[in-house]
Amino acid sequence: MLRSAAALSGVAALVIPAVPAGAAGAAAPPGGVERVLTGHGTVSGQGRSADVDSDVLLAGTNTAGGNGAPGAGGGWWTVSTAAEGGSPPYAVWAGRLDGTGEKKLISPDDGRHHVHPVTDGKTVVWAAYQDRWCYLLARPLDGGPVQQLTSSQGIGCAFTTLGVEGKTVTYTDVGYKSRTTRAVYLRMGEGDPVSIPPTGGGNPRTTSTSTPSLHNGKIAFNDCKYTGSTGTLCRIAVLDVATGRRTVVADAKLPAPTALTSRYVYWLEVEDGDTRPRALHRANLDGSDPLVISPASGEDALIIDGLTVSEDAVTVAARTVGGTTGPGTAAKLWQFSPDGTRRERVSCNGGDQILPASAGARQVVWIDTTTGKRDLVTRTRPVGTCG
Repeated sequence: MLRSAAALSGVAALVIPAVPAGAAGAAAPPGGVERVLTGHGTVSGQGRSADVDSDVLLAGTNTAGGNGAPGAGGGWWTVSTAAEGGSPPYAVWAGRLDGTGEKKLISPDDGRHHVHPVTDGKTVVWAAYQDRWCYLLARPLDGGPVQQLTSSQGIGCAFTTLGVEGKTVTYTDVGYKSRTTRAVYLRMGEGDPVSIPPTGGGNPRTTSTSTPSLHNGKIAFNDCKYTGSTGTLCRIAVLDVATGRRTVVADAKLPAPTALTSRYVYWLEVEDGDTRPRALHRANLDGSDPLVISPASGEDALIIDGLTVSEDAVTVAARTVGGTTGPGTAAKLWQFSPDGTRRERVSCNGGDQILPASAGARQVVWIDTTTGKRDLVTRTRPVGTCG
């Protein structure tokens, strides 16, 4: 039998609390009047204060786990939020990265959980969940109706690792009832979703494609097969949507999410005998010039929980290997140059820095817990070194 989707494809488990009968829909953006931020400095409120070097985009998102992962693109951010205390249902909001203008409620007030939003600066795409139904939705940032792109039904169904570029949308379709996991793409308004099949076919329950990343009409993804005797064998592959050409970039050990630029494919791998990603890899789109940017072991090794890229930088959320207990074990953002010669901390904030999303160039948005809440924050460039 196929391993769980998380073990085989690197897809994080979805955490959705039950929606009580008659639950209210989306509220106003949380935390908007609780704190005051003037540039980088001290954020204060409710008797707490914290020195920060980041700019708050939205205070107190309150969403749990990976459901709160933000998206960024085209000068905009988007994130899933919950009411104070994390009460369901979740709602999707968007705003400008420079902080100007009003924040926009993107998702409808309909009792569903709205999570995993991504944007290219023109459209927001996200997943919605209710009972045993999963929906993939889209809405233009400049207004207009919500469009349902596709739906799925079944215990544990999920749409994860979303991406949008113009009319093209990518995602991982997880069907726990059918025990299948597939990387999928579709063209909004131009036909049905297309599942990317595993290399060589095989039993749907012992093969998977997953964690697609999208750029310039190409899709990078994981391609895995569970053999039983030799465990799970995986490859990193790239599909050109226009031509249908498929290129195998590299073999990989239980790879986690991929990331794609016009020149490179990035991915994470686990170390032998471990289940946590530790090595950050990069290769050209044709598989040439492979490089280990961050090694799996050694003095500078990291335990990586998140990956995002731009043409200029690759950013990971990670803990240091062998770190002591206490604040030093909090996840921090590390940013590398594409050739691996530069490694810097994005922020010196004391709390957890998780779920990064590249906003272009060296700017990153992420969820930060320094204030005691899960704030959406940003920096336009790394801070360098900390302490």
